[in-house]
This record gives sequence, structure tokens and C-alpha cells, in this order.
Amino acid sequence: MKETTDAFGKALLDWVQGGTEPEIIERDDGVIEIGAGPEVYLMDFDEWPSAEQKSIQFVRGRVADIGCGGGRAALHLQERGGDVVGIDSSPLAVKAARLHGVRKTQVATVDQLVINVGDYDTLILFGNNLGVFGTPIRAKRILTTWAKKLPSGARILIESTSPSSNGVPVIDDRYCRRNRDLGRALGQCRLRVWYDRSPSAWFSWFFASRTELQKLMRGTGWTLHTTLIGSPDEPYVAVYEVE
Repeated sequence: MKETTDAFGKALLDWVQGGTEPEIIERDDGVIEIGAGPEVYLMDFDEWPSAEQKSIQFVRGRVADIGCGGGRAALHLQERGGDVVGIDSSPLAVKAARLHGVRKTQVATVDQLVINVGDYDTLILFGNNLGVFGTPIRAKRILTTWAKKLPSGARILIESTSPSSNGVPVIDDRYCRRNRDLGRALGQCRLRVWYDRSPSAWFSWFFASRTELQKLMRGTGWTLHTTLIGSPDEPYVAVYEVE
């Protein structure tokens, strides 16, 4: 049994230094897929999904790029003159973001971010990072806590992709049916990442349709401001404000 590593963090660190080998994603039912690689995780603004591009106009004040990875979003906002901090639970990802040019970074999980979340005016969760919470139940709990710490009018930009759109690389119709039979959210999944022949630990992730996200956000202290969409199989970005 191979020892688990921060496989995705190692991949990001290699990519910002010129590496091109993509990560491998393993689903808990044994399905294996080649990951998106540096072409997606380090892409320039003009290559971003259209919803992300359009949503940038709603960013204001001091920004937390949560789950920043290699720092593509933080770097873009920084280049526009914004005050942005790239935040990731992976020390290797944060190191990669700094090598990529992001000046302000922080190693923190979404639970740890509760301590200083009130320092920000806008939180962004790009790259389908609604899933960073792991499960809808955990997402609702943490988002509720964040709303209580933030001033009225603070914003969060949440990106996800509908699990039934065929735009999610790790979710297919068979897996959605399995989730339905097990009483889970359609977009719930259990994954691990392989890179350089080493695996990460297993982790939970989820994708949600716009309707599912609206249901999740009810009672959290956040109000929907607008939703930016592209084609049906692309991610959307929902902009919420603290009530």
C-alpha cells in the first residue's frame, strides 16, 4: 500500500515550474480519469469559463481566494490592483501560488478560516470549489458561520457545475443513479488524486445544480444577488451577499 501524499499540491508545484504531466483522478468505485492538468489550473483570464470572467465585476474590497491552488484567480485580481489573499489547505499549493506570483497567501482549511473571515469583503470559490466543503451538510454549517462573522453586504462567489449536465469530469449518469439509490446528493463523490505514482488520501467533494445550491443556501444568512452562467455543460458562478 503506497503512503498517501499531497499529490495535487505536488502537481501544482511542478506545474508552476514548467511541468506538464496531468494528475490522475480515482473515484471510489474504481473509475480512473486523467485530470485537467496545468492547462486548466494555471490558465490565463481569457481562457477562464465565461461565468468566472463575467463574475469578476462583482468582486470588491479585500478578497479571499479560497482553495486558490496555483493562484490563477488571485494572480489575476492582484494584477488588476486588488487586495487579495490566496488561501489553501495545502502548503504545497500555497508554495506553488507564491512561485506563480501571488504575493499574499495563507495556509488554512475552511474551518480555520472562520478565525479571520471577517477581514474580507469578498470570498471566491472558483474551480468548482463549492466542493471544497466536502458535503452539502458541512457546506451549510460553515457558510452559516461565515455569514455571522461578515458584515452586511459582504459577498461570496460560488462556482459549481450541475452534476446532470455532463460537464463534470468525475460524475456520470451511472454514478448519479448510484448516489440517488444511496440517498445522497447527485453530485456527491469520493475521490483521490494520483501524481508521480503516489496517491492522496481519499476525500469527499460535491457538485450542485443551481437549484440545489439555492436550497443549500436557505437559512445560512446569505441572499442570492445574481447567477452568471455559460453553456449548459460549463460551471456557473452564484453571487451571494450577507443579509
